Amino acid sequence: MNVIDLVAELVSIPSTLGKTTDIENFVAGQLSAIIDTEFIEVPGKGRCVLARSIADDKKPTIIFNGHLDTVEVCNGWTKDPFKPVIEGDKMFGLGTADMKGGVAVAMLAFQEAVRRGINAIFVGTIDEEGDSAGGFAIKDLGLKADLCLITEPSNEKIMQGCRGRYVVDVNVSGKSAHGAVPEKGVNAITEAGRLLSRLDELPLIHHDVLGKGSVCPLSVGGGTTTLSVPEECRIVIDRHVVPGETKESVMQDIRNLAGKIDSQATFDVALNQERPTPFLEPYITQDDELTRRFISTVKGDIAYGKSVGDYNIFATMCPTIVHGPVGENWHSPDEWVSISSIERCLENYMRFLDAFKV
Repeated sequence: MNVIDLVAELVSIPSTLGKTTDIENFVAGQLSAIIDTEFIEVPGKGRCVLARSIADDKKPTIIFNGHLDTVEVCNGWTKDPFKPVIEGDKMFGLGTADMKGGVAVAMLAFQEAVRRGINAIFVGTIDEEGDSAGGFAIKDLGLKADLCLITEPSNEKIMQGCRGRYVVDVNVSGKSAHGAVPEKGVNAITEAGRLLSRLDELPLIHHDVLGKGSVCPLSVGGGTTTLSVPEECRIVIDRHVVPGETKESVMQDIRNLAGKIDSQATFDVALNQERPTPFLEPYITQDDELTRRFISTVKGDIAYGKSVGDYNIFATMCPTIVHGPVGENWHSPDEWVSISSIERCLENYMRFLDAFKV
């Protein structure tokens, strides 16, 4: 099956977050034609697909990774999201860019590496669009590798690092009173709003490579069904971070800001407890022999990511590079991927395998 047909087949298999059984089976079935595959159970989430071919454990090993899950179908699609449609150079469909186009490339590159006797591991992760439980399950296996190549859409650039992410809960406690005499209470919602209005005052470190961190309120919740001054409100804040920012400094910065607003409410600041997996740390892949070989072979522009993904996890295991096709409308209606870009990316990986000394 050629790479474009494989992309179309993958897109036609619905695999929204938490519903990935069919695509797990399909990918495992395709790879089992050349090498034994196994499923790594991720309780409550699904199964990662793992295939390993280690011809000589004294030689370097490459991981090829892509995530098998997609986001849910959002409003606004003008095409059937599960029936890939080709118009010119674009293939439309849910997950075409994020990231079934890349998964097809990774599958074929892995299979070619196996044929050539190159030590290779294929990892199809699940829950990347959730909490990266699949990525952490793979990390727990203790896989040994010298380079991880991830085919997330990078507009054909070579991504060598990205920011990290923490999510912070701020529980605001005020004082209840009758709503007709609000001056006798402390309105937690009002005080939460005062803090929110000043979030742009948070100190954000600028990193020479990864740029600056960011802050984004994700939700605000509180209130009462009776005519009372609300005494509780919860704010959830996203903080994308760069090296030099820690979970402790992120929380302390918010506490310091809350202290500046001279409020009668109290602000309890803590890392979000609802995430079942660790938060993702920023990383930069340092040059080594294999990364330099990939860069010199592919000759793409070097880039660094703004958000997070499974690559943050794999980067804790070995040097990690993201290189994938051009596409648009990820997490949006009428997502598409460039057909010619998929073909170029596959050619790039094949050239890297040509340059790889067994």
